[in-house]
Amino acid sequence: MFQSLKVFVTVYELKNFTKAAEILFLSQPTISTQISNLEKKLNVTLFVRKGRHEIVPTKDADFLYKRALTILDNWEDTVETLNSQEIRTKCRIACSNTCGIHYLPERMAAFLENFPDIDFSIQLMNSEEVVTQLKQNKADLGLIEKFVDTEGLKRSLVYVEELVLAGDSHSPYWLSREEDSGTQFYSDMYLKEMNLKPMKIYLNNNEMIAAFLKAGIGKTVLSKQAVPAGVNWVPLSARYTRNFYFLAKENQIKKRISELEAFIVERMGL
Repeated sequence: MFQSLKVFVTVYELKNFTKAAEILFLSQPTISTQISNLEKKLNVTLFVRKGRHEIVPTKDADFLYKRALTILDNWEDTVETLNSQEIRTKCRIACSNTCGIHYLPERMAAFLENFPDIDFSIQLMNSEEVVTQLKQNKADLGLIEKFVDTEGLKRSLVYVEELVLAGDSHSPYWLSREEDSGTQFYSDMYLKEMNLKPMKIYLNNNEMIAAFLKAGIGKTVLSKQAVPAGVNWVPLSARYTRNFYFLAKENQIKKRISELEAFIVERMGL
């Protein structure tokens, strides 16, 4: 049953039997058989085919998907606990770039001190991916700095970050992030407000931007905490602040992670 649920979840997320077979290292006929057997066992139709390759989940599949994620997560936690010589909890934290680099490290010491029985795994990704990871039970907790749709998750404001204009104010070059970056929204807002059309250098992470600024190349809107030592910066208006949000699943089955969640909201938030 657990194998069938795992196959179902993968097919549901990918909306494709062939891709699911590749990821699970199974043949496509095996995938089809697993889904067919699950449909017979539950007496429902889970997917409707549209064309040769496209499949569309039914309402029953939408309902089963949420339940299957909880079942698989609970089973994984049970196996890990039984196989462990001591009772420890694994906590997967997904965070956006700025949260992972400028917010989380300063608070990890408190997490480790108060929750020594938790093994942490931390991954950086964009805010939308953090939300997806939580909704798919691939992460336990999340931190984001971009206001995105978090329906179905618990969200708490934990930090307000100040953004500044950093770098050589006379430079003709503007350092830009990708369009879906949290800071790029403020960068574009500043250029529009000041009616500027500079030459742009596109970089895909804040560490590279910091390195360019340190080398005396360009200017940009950046987190005050991310400005390298020795680089000039000037404050901006109160509108140039952004919120860091802490995310958690509505139904957390791991007791210690629920306790960690409460600790973060009560002691680490605003």
